[in-house]
Amino acid sequence: MRRRIPSLGALMAFSAAAKHLSVTRAASELALSESAVSRQIAQLEAQLGVRLFHRIKKRITLTRAGTAYSTRVAQTIERIERDTLEIMGYEADGTVLDIAALPTVGTEWLIPRLPDFYARNPGIAVNVSARNTRFFFSETALDGALYFGEPDWPGTQADYLFDEVLLPVGSPKLIGKRAELRASEIAELRLLHLVSRPDAWRRWFDAAELGGTNVIRGPRFDIQSTLISAANSGLGVALLPEFLISDQLASGKLKVLSSLTLRSAGSYYFACPEEKADNPLLSAFRAWLLTQAGTSAPPALRTSR
Repeated sequence: MRRRIPSLGALMAFSAAAKHLSVTRAASELALSESAVSRQIAQLEAQLGVRLFHRIKKRITLTRAGTAYSTRVAQTIERIERDTLEIMGYEADGTVLDIAALPTVGTEWLIPRLPDFYARNPGIAVNVSARNTRFFFSETALDGALYFGEPDWPGTQADYLFDEVLLPVGSPKLIGKRAELRASEIAELRLLHLVSRPDAWRRWFDAAELGGTNVIRGPRFDIQSTLISAANSGLGVALLPEFLISDQLASGKLKVLSSLTLRSAGSYYFACPEEKADNPLLSAFRAWLLTQAGTSAPPALRTSR
């Protein structure tokens, strides 16, 4: 049965015109004539049986259907381009691994260690993409993912890497030359939160036996890097994993405010699809990753679960 799939040329013409709301600018972007772009869009509308643009003289605006369709088409074209670039990076022997990682963990922990992997495994290339949430491996070309949580990702084999131990830290801009602070003093400062660890400060103050503290107040950030930046800037105090802020601690940009740390209710894992677990390239990467994880043991501080 013939599938109702428009031509890629028609979709690109429509997407460009929808982006610019101009056939002229769409034609310039695609290196086509205006009549060619208009013809592609007209053919697409005829195939769909739906009007995508309102046309008033030489001005075009999207219809309701056109607005909805343009968003999906743009995402599809972007995905095709991204997938094409990934495939173009493959050598004939397939010595490429596509790995996803949490944005900050990828930037601050994984990528700085990759030169060691390359030295030990010449000829293998590792592509790293940022993913903040879980996904279906079947819908991607990814071979594995470094994530935080529990080893309960359906259809995958998960390797435990290390726990997350959070340190209460702040910038000297905020706390001056004061050394370790009492929990009551920390409670008076602005608390910075990570969206994915909403109860971290509550658990920390509970461990410090300091009740009655409003731990909900303060701004929230969706990824670790923005939370680290906020703490560095003196915006407030944060609970952050030592392995992500070792440079800031060594340089004095951040100071540990208390020896009481908090072990998060979750750990870092590397997951890969069960059907790929025995792939030699992936097995080599997993073995190397486990070795690297052994160097990320939590600091020897007073830790509360």
